[in-house]
Amino acid sequence: MSNNANSATRLWAIADNGKWTRWAPEYKRWDIYSEQRTFIFADPTTGEACYYIDPDGSVHWRNVDKDRNESFPGIKAKIISVGGDNRLWAIANNGVWARWAPEYKRWDNYSEQRTFIFADPTTGEACYYIDSDGSVHWRNVDKDRNDSFPGIKAKIISVGGDNRLWAIANNGVWARWAPEYKRWDTYSEQRTFIFADPTTGEACYYIDSDGSVHWRNVDKDRNESFPGIKGKIISVGGV
Repeated sequence: MSNNANSATRLWAIADNGKWTRWAPEYKRWDIYSEQRTFIFADPTTGEACYYIDPDGSVHWRNVDKDRNESFPGIKAKIISVGGDNRLWAIANNGVWARWAPEYKRWDNYSEQRTFIFADPTTGEACYYIDSDGSVHWRNVDKDRNDSFPGIKAKIISVGGDNRLWAIANNGVWARWAPEYKRWDTYSEQRTFIFADPTTGEACYYIDSDGSVHWRNVDKDRNESFPGIKGKIISVGGV
């Protein structure tokens, strides 16, 4: 488990001007790209690449170091997430969720409305989601299995190491699910966006109310900051 923000992971963001950027740990700075993005999800398998939504709602992947690109046509999306087996999920502009079927190069659309999703990092079959009433759930769409995490009304969720579930409640306060007690541990601080540390269940990256980007290990009371931008979305990918 990481004691400080893990150098094996790569931090990405969308700044408040809509441009995407990637943290350069060796220089302690943000490398800002010229393109506008409406949502991002860092590739879990490499620090070189990121999935993103363009302003027109189209979904893509880009390796910025190798100048390689891929597209996933068929929907206009507002949220994307990538889980186990690099399986891509989305919420379309109409609120319905979908999963990319790589063998058919198409989106499989489901009937349910979701307000936020975070793909299960351990499998391509399942996804955590927020329902329209703010309740938090998990669903394996291939095996028709479900789980719920009662106790809060959430607007953002994220899943990190040890499949530890984090959330921002509707009142803006962040929380972490305690599986051993089947309850949410709610913290006092306000967060505008979170992305759980993929390497540990103890820590989470977050955006503060002033747009500054940070990392906190809540169990060890350790903190790190990533100055230079005002962020509105962050994501953390592979090395």
